[in-house]
Amino acid sequence: MKKGLSIAVLIGLSVAMLLGAGSPDAGSTGTEEQKLLPAKAEAVGSIAVTMVKDTNAKGRLMEAAQEMENRRQEAASGLQEPAEILPDNTAEDAVINSYLADSVIIGDSIVLGYRNYCMKSGNEVLKGIKFLAAGSFSAHNALWPVSSESVHPLYQGAQRPVWESVAMMGAKNVFICFGLNDLNIDDDTIECYRQVIDNIVTASPEVNIHIISMTYTLKDKGVGKLNNDNIRDYNSRLAEMAEENGWGFVDLAAPLANEEGNLKPEYCSDNFVHQTPKAYDIWTETLHAYLGNFLAEKENDG
Repeated sequence: MKKGLSIAVLIGLSVAMLLGAGSPDAGSTGTEEQKLLPAKAEAVGSIAVTMVKDTNAKGRLMEAAQEMENRRQEAASGLQEPAEILPDNTAEDAVINSYLADSVIIGDSIVLGYRNYCMKSGNEVLKGIKFLAAGSFSAHNALWPVSSESVHPLYQGAQRPVWESVAMMGAKNVFICFGLNDLNIDDDTIECYRQVIDNIVTASPEVNIHIISMTYTLKDKGVGKLNNDNIRDYNSRLAEMAEENGWGFVDLAAPLANEEGNLKPEYCSDNFVHQTPKAYDIWTETLHAYLGNFLAEKENDG
């Protein structure tokens, strides 16, 4: 009884800390009092990181905390049954769906919301997409060693660097969406982003890399450097990095924006940056169109 009570208390404390975290990913209100993740990631020159020993109790604690975060994100986005699903009635659709079946999407709570959307879908293709997503995850803290303070997404009940999880999954295609929790940290976000991708490619040399753009905030709802002008500049630099390295680039900012270049209100769930099921309909449509073009070009080049 005492052991079970201790685990329950730990879970309660962990969940309380999760709900009280001060980053855009950690709260559902999106008020300007929220602060972006303040810590700077440690420099990582190689793929090796120091891992902590896992215990059954710690694994259960982390799983419970992650599940609570997932449920909170569902509530924050007003999750519903997706209105749009990926078609599968043509040969092109079948190729796209096969590509998605071998894919993993990495990212923060914006991606976590899309994961929840896909899980609610009646379409088996969307349900089959793999995700490595966590609230407050970023290009910076993706390089942290695993510890009691790290926020690496769980895989098989434990936190791991994403490049290890991708290798364990055997995923062939990797989509990455970082930025929300990075802009207010430092000016080396692009370098950290590149290091994360380099680590993924080192661990899984045959993977295809695709970068997903950062999406906008509502008009005038940015905090510090997290504003739409900086987001546009950041996305431009990401597109350049993708082109220089032969990686794909998926622009999700433009399809979700109004004529002023801000996140459309109907796509925002929290008066800040998090998104609604209608927004994730656009994600699905955009990914499908992007992959149609990407795979057609790949076939022509091949």
